Amino acid sequence: EGANLDQSVPVRSSSTRIGGETRRKLEQIVVDMREFRSALPSILHARGFQIIPMTLEVGDYVLSPDLCIERKSISDLFGSFKSGRLHTQAKIMCRHYSNPILLIEFEEDRKFGFQSSMGDKISINDISSKLVLLTRTFPRLRLFWSDSPHATVDFFKCLPKSGFVYGSALLLT
Repeated sequence: EGANLDQSVPVRSSSTRIGGETRRKLEQIVVDMREFRSALPSILHARGFQIIPMTLEVGDYVLSPDLCIERKSISDLFGSFKSGRLHTQAKIMCRHYSNPILLIEFEEDRKFGFQSSMGDKISINDISSKLVLLTRTFPRLRLFWSDSPHATVDFFKCLPKSGFVYGSALLLT
């Protein structure tokens, strides 16, 4: 099934000996070995995450037994749609995790936007249409955008502790 996270390591704990003050413990993230070619695992470690390297069958990052993230650059997103790999990845993530996320990360020094000449029409060749069809096919799959690896770290930091609801809804407060 999913990656094995040590569920005994809480994100936060409090102690009555220090007046109820909350101390932050390291948050664990299972990271697919292939992701170490990117800067994100190093940035996560530098920002206080405990990195657990592992070869994952699905997803790139596992933040909890319920939460799996597939991270795509724009070029990888297009290639994954073209090859059909993204559909397969989404299907497997939805089968094994109650909260699968597709995180699309673009380059921070470039403007980004999907250019669509389709207007109101849906076309299987249009990237926006493909994303809509993907989320309609896999309704639990959530899409998030990030403009840099640093923004992705901030996103990861808010997921486990800020109003994240497991189940059919994914809410960030």
